Amino acid sequence: MVLGIDNNPVPLKLWAANVGSSARVVLSTLGPDSDPLPELPPAAKDVHVHASTPCTALSSAKQSATQADVSNGVAMLRWALDLFLERGDHSWSIENVSTPTTRKVLEEYRTRFPDRVAFATLCASDFGACQTRIRLIAAPPRLIKRLQEMPAAKRLSVREAFAQHGLDVPAPCFKNQTMGRGGAPCVRNVQQQSHTVCASHPLTWSSSDGRTVRVMTPRESAILMGFPAGWRLPKGSRVGQRAVGNALCVAMSKAIVEAALSIAMGVQMPTVAVEAVVAIMADEAAEEAVGSSRSNKRARTPTSTEQAPIYPPPRPTAVQRLRSIEALVKELLRDIEEGEGKGVVRWTVRARS
Repeated sequence: MVLGIDNNPVPLKLWAANVGSSARVVLSTLGPDSDPLPELPPAAKDVHVHASTPCTALSSAKQSATQADVSNGVAMLRWALDLFLERGDHSWSIENVSTPTTRKVLEEYRTRFPDRVAFATLCASDFGACQTRIRLIAAPPRLIKRLQEMPAAKRLSVREAFAQHGLDVPAPCFKNQTMGRGGAPCVRNVQQQSHTVCASHPLTWSSSDGRTVRVMTPRESAILMGFPAGWRLPKGSRVGQRAVGNALCVAMSKAIVEAALSIAMGVQMPTVAVEAVVAIMADEAAEEAVGSSRSNKRARTPTSTEQAPIYPPPRPTAVQRLRSIEALVKELLRDIEEGEGKGVVRWTVRARS
């Protein structure tokens, strides 16, 4: 992270504190009427620029949005697209709600710039988030293709997400502000994924029949968004909830960065997660161990007058390959901690061989 721009000083200052002192922050209102434009890093292959344009007025859940609000949201989306195209950015992304209005705008740009603009409607739960959060992601065609080709992550429940933070869920269910058929609240069990975390109002802990237990805190909403326990939030429930709900889901942002890095480094992303590879190799190792014990019982040692058959060098066994993968994973993690991006290249190339 080298630069963050926002028109709200509170989350901007906390963002800088969270990402580290190396990041520069600029308090500015960007858009068609912003003048002058803050100094941005020049377009380069190793620079990725992301924009989350205002989406509240464009959301189908915002019933009170006026036509002027919608027009302003569309203008901001167009402004961000024009900015990246005029700058000639190699790697960029835009996040917004997926509605007929936003998709129409993106379809127009994709038709005009088929080699430079693409978009897809993606759900953060497919990338490891514990909530249903459907968003429209616009980016260069190669980056969108990488995101669509990523293997679906393991579904994470609300209970599992809280357990990762060492917390118990305070109620068996939760609900959002909408009502289902017959006026009943939309209730989900903690074994499921949550509703979308919103900036305007938090979710509510409830009993299985929809009775309110209490409102979720901004910190609990942050867990659903994937933020680490030490991530600083603005003080005050309303301000904190707004900051969390307006954020890009951590799982989605991580997927975008991974896709952008794989393109910049010229490598293919692994088609199977590390955990899945290790599990598969462990299964193969168990099967080979059983087969080896059986073959040893049938093996016969050649006599002194017999010549032992000469075979080509044997291929590594599953056990040997499993140990190699474990060593590669440790090497990758060490390189990441030391800030060496080359570790990703070594993992991708050697694990596929």
